[in-house]
Amino acid sequence: MKILQKSIYLLFASTVMVSCGGDEIEVDVDQPEDGEIIVIQESELDSSSSLNTTINGKMFSIPSPIQMATMIKDNVSSFNEELLTDPENVANFTTEFKRAINMGIYGADLGYATIYENNTKAVSYLSSVEKLSDELGIAGAFDQNLLERFIENGNDKDSMLVIMSEGYREGDKFLKDNEEHNVATLILTGGWIESLYFAAMSYEDTKSQQVADRIGEQKTALKTIVELLEDYNADEFYTNLINDLKDLQTDFNQIEFNYTYVEPMHDASKHMTVIKSKSSVKMEGDVLNNIIAKVKSIRNGLIG
Repeated sequence: MKILQKSIYLLFASTVMVSCGGDEIEVDVDQPEDGEIIVIQESELDSSSSLNTTINGKMFSIPSPIQMATMIKDNVSSFNEELLTDPENVANFTTEFKRAINMGIYGADLGYATIYENNTKAVSYLSSVEKLSDELGIAGAFDQNLLERFIENGNDKDSMLVIMSEGYREGDKFLKDNEEHNVATLILTGGWIESLYFAAMSYEDTKSQQVADRIGEQKTALKTIVELLEDYNADEFYTNLINDLKDLQTDFNQIEFNYTYVEPMHDASKHMTVIKSKSSVKMEGDVLNNIIAKVKSIRNGLIG
């Protein structure tokens, strides 16, 4: 089941959101208006809510595969097909860069469609991920059984998510074993951008403080993604995207991120360590508006 596992793992790069999951400490904050300060709620970092991966020695703390899509659904109850890319655009992607970036984007779309229980769309995106895997030359390990199980369980969202999570966890091993770090980085980046785009569009509709929080938390992830892209840009194929992301960084760099270390709690009987360190973020309202505008522009440029 390796190739779909890799795809699903990276897709949910979809959610390469540097996680601040867990129980939140409430902060009294009104909905932001232009020029106001948005104070992002303090959170307890819960190791059980995120998965970790390393590419080229750089660590990402990644929430569970469907965490971002779930948060969006918590704020916007109805499925919005206009947010998604066209799964039939596969033929338009003729370079490794476009194929890998859009494989990540399709992966995020797959997660979104599954959470909203639009099974027809979900299967369509899974098929597109398979096609891009083949075109990237990494389809030899594709296990048809995973796709068949996904389709067979199309009426059971929980089962579909379990199947996707299996692929997510096994995909990490696939990446480490095959050392395809440049392709992995592009898929990771595409999924992260698409998830951030979902958050941006959701914030515009709802002005949800929870969504603003999650957008602001991406400052660290963005820095690592830029560093990874620069590592693999020897042929300068990624230069335009790197420049766009560095421009986005100028806004993220205006976000104040505070971190307070708290001794982790280790439960030897359960072989589990719970991280209790706390983080908080604040940013001015116009900074958030600039971030949203730039994310939309970057994403729309990648899917064309």
